[in-house]
Amino acid sequence: MFQLSIVTPSGKAFEDAVNSLAAPGLMGGFEVYSGHMPILCALKAGVVRIRKEGKEQSLTIDSGVLEVNASHNVLLLADQIMEGASH
Repeated sequence: MFQLSIVTPSGKAFEDAVNSLAAPGLMGGFEVYSGHMPILCALKAGVVRIRKEGKEQSLTIDSGVLEVNASHNVLLLADQIMEGASH
């Protein structure tokens, strides 16, 4: 598991330890798992899927930036989050 924080201009939208994250990168979709190498990636509009202990939550973002730091924590800065579906 790794720590995920999702932040918008209006504040923190999500913070929890999760198993994986799927995001819409500008060059194509990708997934982040525990221990992922550090990256900085621009995101396009699309669905972000968060998985924790067999459950999935989806958020639709307008655009943003995702960073996996050297401690393997993930920060997603989203311009805007629209309503998504929870599973």
